[in-house]
Amino acid sequence: MNGIAFILLLLGVGILSGIISAAAGLASLVSYPSLLALGLPPVMANVTSAFSTITGNYSSVFASFKELQHNRRQLWIILPLVFAGSVIGAFMLFAVPSKWFANLVPLCIALAGIILLFPHRPKQSTGTMVGNSKLFGKSRISQFFSIIGIFIVGIYSGFFNAGAGVLMLTLLTVINRQKSFAVNNALKNVAMTVTNTTSWIVFAIETTIYWNYVIPLMIGNVIGGYLGPIIVRHLPGRLMQVLVGIGSLILVVSLVIRNLM
Repeated sequence: MNGIAFILLLLGVGILSGIISAAAGLASLVSYPSLLALGLPPVMANVTSAFSTITGNYSSVFASFKELQHNRRQLWIILPLVFAGSVIGAFMLFAVPSKWFANLVPLCIALAGIILLFPHRPKQSTGTMVGNSKLFGKSRISQFFSIIGIFIVGIYSGFFNAGAGVLMLTLLTVINRQKSFAVNNALKNVAMTVTNTTSWIVFAIETTIYWNYVIPLMIGNVIGGYLGPIIVRHLPGRLMQVLVGIGSLILVVSLVIRNLM
């Protein structure tokens, strides 16, 4: 493959990855297997994917301002949790054997996809419910498990970029059943921007970055990341949930096949 074809291929992967990341939280469905197919080892494919998707994260946040306007209180609770978790996870990546990817990642992504495929019927929103949702539920137990869950997803996101958006979106869908898919997706976009930025900094310190892969993917992700939230606004939320769930299971199959080869 010549240089121009290589760049165009990565640019196309980046655009599609950015759209899927912003619209469904599953950029890794495209970027991670593509980088593996191009010959990168699992850890470096993960690092390169995380680096390349950061631009798409920021453009998707910019395009999600409409959905975030009335959810700032919950957002400011989520951000420190995912930041602290991602710092821990990013350093864990270089402290544990890379073989863990083969055993842990497909299981986590499969669980997220299966959960997302089950219908979550939104309750009718009331003033009380909306107020409670900003604090992750009415009861202290509900708040506690919601906070722990978000923190754990933050750790996972820092440790392994693939499927983290699906896990966060699934968790927010369960916590915020009275909110639309577009709102939960917007909250996920901001959370993943924080975790990926943190990972970006840690990875830059800890390892070598393959810029010939990263830069074309970054450019594509900017375009795709901006288009994703726009697509979400014009598609039924349940349809997006089903597509994300199916996509995550496809990713699991591809990872398992890769590990068996």
